Parts: sequence; structure tokens; C-alpha cells
Amino acid sequence: MLVTVSAAGDPEHRHGVLLVEDDYDTRDAFIAILESLGLAAVGAANGREALEQLWGGLRPCLIILDMAMPEMDGYAFRRAQLADPTLSDIPVAVMSGAGWAVERDARALGLTTFLRKPIDPEQLLAALGECLA
Repeated sequence: MLVTVSAAGDPEHRHGVLLVEDDYDTRDAFIAILESLGLAAVGAANGREALEQLWGGLRPCLIILDMAMPEMDGYAFRRAQLADPTLSDIPVAVMSGAGWAVERDARALGLTTFLRKPIDPEQLLAALGECLA
């Protein structure tokens, strides 16, 4: 289980990312990319699975969240995350291939950044740098 430390500049700290994406191939590819960058990456297939991991003690530095997923979509996940004071301060980057209405609605839920699919690797690196600085 990934548990982060809170001390700024701690050399033992390894940034962790929770990737919430229902497409297995996409999730697996993103986890491989994140791990190749030295990040500890964990995946969840939907919002409910992500919440279960977080309620179980997972504390990533960033959540990358797809919005359109079965069982529990990104909107329902984000509302539940914001309602839980132990989880509400974890930053969220939303990724979606949908239009501007999805971006507007996602931004209304207080996300850190929005990544439009297909995600350009440079866009991903810039977002990670911004969110994990």
C-alpha cells in the first residue's frame, strides 16, 4: 500500500498517483508511464474502487480521474471525495475525451487540472509537474 509522508523535501518520499480509469489497457499504459517517471502508481477501475482504496488508507499525492466510468463515474467519485474531510485535500486531475461541457462541469468540482484525451505526453508531464510540485 502506498502511504506518503508529509515532510516537504523528504528524500524518502516517493510521489504517489491513483489513476482511476475503467479501460484496462489505458490504465495499464498510464501506470507504466507513471512508474517509469519514478512515481508510485496505483490503479482503480471506477470511482467506487478508488474510494475503497482511499478509505483503506491509500494516500496518493494526486488522483488522475476519468469522468465516464461504469458503476461510479468521476462526478460521483469527486462529490464523495469532497464530502470526506480525510480525502478532500487530495488534488485531482481530470482526464476526458468529451467536450467542453464536461470540462466545465468537472472544473465546478474543484479539480487541479484538466487533461483532454488523447493525452499528449508533454501535457501529462506538465500536469504532473504542476500538481506534484
